[in-house]
Amino acid sequence: MSNSSESLTANKTRRWIVLGLIVLASVIQLWRITHVRSNTGESPFLSANDRSRWCTILAITANGSYEIDDIIEIRDEKTNRRTWYTIDMVQHRGPDGKQHFYSSKPPLLPTIYAGVYWLVRNTTGYGLLKDPFETAQIILVIVNFLPMLGLWWLMIRWADRANVDNWQFGILVVLATSGTFLSTFIVTLNNHTPGAISAAVSLWAAERIVVRRDLRTGWFILAGFATSFAVANELPALLWLVIVAGLLFMVDYRKAVLFHATAMLPVAIAFFATNYIAHGTWRPAYSQRAVGALVTTMDLPNDSEDLSKLQISPIVEKLRPLGFDLSDQSIIRKGRREAVWELWDEASQWRIALRKDGSNRLGVYQWGDWYDYPQSYWLEGKKKGVDKGEPSKLKYAFHCLLGHHGIFSLTPVWIIAVLGALMTLRSGGVSRSGIDQASSANAQQNKSSTSTSPLSALVDRIGAERILAAAIVVTSIVVIGFYLTRPLEDRNYGGVCSGLRWSFWLIPLWFWLAVRGMALVKSGLSKWIVIGLLLVGVFSAHYPWRNPWTSPWVDQWLVPPAQEY
Repeated sequence: MSNSSESLTANKTRRWIVLGLIVLASVIQLWRITHVRSNTGESPFLSANDRSRWCTILAITANGSYEIDDIIEIRDEKTNRRTWYTIDMVQHRGPDGKQHFYSSKPPLLPTIYAGVYWLVRNTTGYGLLKDPFETAQIILVIVNFLPMLGLWWLMIRWADRANVDNWQFGILVVLATSGTFLSTFIVTLNNHTPGAISAAVSLWAAERIVVRRDLRTGWFILAGFATSFAVANELPALLWLVIVAGLLFMVDYRKAVLFHATAMLPVAIAFFATNYIAHGTWRPAYSQRAVGALVTTMDLPNDSEDLSKLQISPIVEKLRPLGFDLSDQSIIRKGRREAVWELWDEASQWRIALRKDGSNRLGVYQWGDWYDYPQSYWLEGKKKGVDKGEPSKLKYAFHCLLGHHGIFSLTPVWIIAVLGALMTLRSGGVSRSGIDQASSANAQQNKSSTSTSPLSALVDRIGAERILAAAIVVTSIVVIGFYLTRPLEDRNYGGVCSGLRWSFWLIPLWFWLAVRGMALVKSGLSKWIVIGLLLVGVFSAHYPWRNPWTSPWVDQWLVPPAQEY
């Protein structure tokens, strides 16, 4: 009777903890959404990053295309500022044979959001041009806030099922709802929020299959759809997709092939189809940053590095039979890439890349650097602040991990996730992952009644929870390592942003590890340390209250910000 009473009291306490913290977090985030406003006050768009997606949404619904030429020129009636202009755009030749501007963001997500906008406009009568604030706020509630509620619910379930007391549980709920940068970015369109939610759903499904051995078909389908949508929003999540697919194959290879792999196809098809419709190529726009395919080669009259002095007529004559209807008024000008020159024809709107391929050979290429266009922000000498890139790889790595953009300096409670990873890898899990006896019995029934892979026995021997923890650790190390080893122009901390945004999609995976690490926090001193770590994370997440597209507070305290992204 006593145990039952204590359990009931604990459950009531947890319900009040969850209700109170979710209501508080919801009120805070809804207040932020309903007060969203640009720095200059004319629009609800907070940065070039989210304006890029808003431009695509308006272009699709207003013009039926992905071209944003007219959108970026929209000016405020009072201030005459271009309130839709963005630096996150590319330029290339469109189907009509003319050069057009497009968002550099993958078009799948804005296309989905364009559908949401269509529903909002036809339901409420609000429009982005005549009612920008009301329209944007409704859309942000639908595409950011409501899915975030689902993510909070899922993360809280992980905490509730773990072997933690009410104090530990409360800390985890605060971390989930208010202690990470996912809540910070609710007020802006971004790919990191849906990427993180997709990663969380995929982990949920993978845990059900691998740890609890719930082999119902729906979990395989959910895992396939969620991992593929995570990749559609965060390309490095491809590693997580491969790892999850491998784990599911080990448990039940038939369902992994028939249902999990098949469930990936709709997202993959939609991703590449929208990209092809928008840009006429399967490759994403953000990857178009070098010369394109080789068209032909020609002899060079001399070894000069300055190709602007070349005779244009021989090049034009050689290209015309190949489908490039260049005029005699074509000119040669310097490209932004080293040793790359541009053959530009105003009449036909063709852009051709020229590059020396050897001492006496001229390589003629399709124009592939879509970020290189007149007045582009990405031209050498125009980029500002962090966008110039950090020359020192060692310094960049330090600041990404422990410095002014540091994962562990801005959200130091992730140290608990590291402890959880180490503990799980060593011991295999905490109290059977919090699985109750009924769930355990169900798992045993599934294992005995369902045809599984011979490799499933290996999963049992190693430990399913240990394998999931290893998968998260490997994914995290490889993904962070990928960004730390990028070339100079990509070593920019994700632009002007309040955190290392490229790591945000990993947050639910780290939370899963933190749930396990929290079980180690039992003494009075360790609890006070964790509270301190958590408060730093909450402060970091709420410091950019008005606009998450600002430098982290540590960076601002060290060097006053010179720009906003």
